[in-house]
Amino acid sequence: MIISVINNKGGVGKSTITQNLAHALANKGKKVLVIDQDPQSNTTSVLLPPTNANTLFNFYKDGIPILGCIYPTPYEGIDILPNSNKTDTIEVSLYADVRQSYFLLRDNLREHVLSAYDIALIDCPPNLGLFVMMALICSDSAIVPIEAGSRYSVDGFVSAFEAIEGAAGAVQHPLKFLRAVINKVDLRATIHKSSVDYLRRVYGEKIFQTTIPTNTDIQKAEMERETVLRYAPHCNGAKRFKALADELLEIVNG
Repeated sequence: MIISVINNKGGVGKSTITQNLAHALANKGKKVLVIDQDPQSNTTSVLLPPTNANTLFNFYKDGIPILGCIYPTPYEGIDILPNSNKTDTIEVSLYADVRQSYFLLRDNLREHVLSAYDIALIDCPPNLGLFVMMALICSDSAIVPIEAGSRYSVDGFVSAFEAIEGAAGAVQHPLKFLRAVINKVDLRATIHKSSVDYLRRVYGEKIFQTTIPTNTDIQKAEMERETVLRYAPHCNGAKRFKALADELLEIVNG
């Protein structure tokens, strides 16, 4: 299964969720590919040590075979298709033949991923532009992170849900919205508790039961360019990502 992690709003934790969910899934024996489709390359910086590796930039710009851009990571069970901030510079050229560009990931990667990995997670940029549509068209489903207490994040969720429905009409394989995950939750804050209650009341089963808390160890892990499951495996944040992996597997296997 290939899952895109998207939201039209930045700062909601797409990269953090991608990295740590991938690690939690790998710890459960799953073979995971992480695809860093975001030119900001935050996920690449955490999962791949500094290297001269080929990235999605080389695939998109120079036509280097995409399978030659996949590398093992220091995290057992996780491979990565890295990105580079240079990829931002070629987005305009990709728009020159947008119909072809939409299907670049799907046509060059999807078949390999489905045969070689249990799960792939695609970390997407904070918009609903070309790179996100490419990811969705390659995917089976999508997860949308929502920042607790943020009205703009909820608006981004609604826009992302609409984008998923639009992309589903462009592909022959089923593409569906999987769940939204509420991130950066601090239930001591009234606005956060109200936000979580509102989302559960309005969107019901569209929301993961597992929430991801505001957690100092998650922030420290990011500063150290590590997942929180490696940095502080017994902290509350790490436990929640393990629970999120369990819930995800229950959904996709059920």
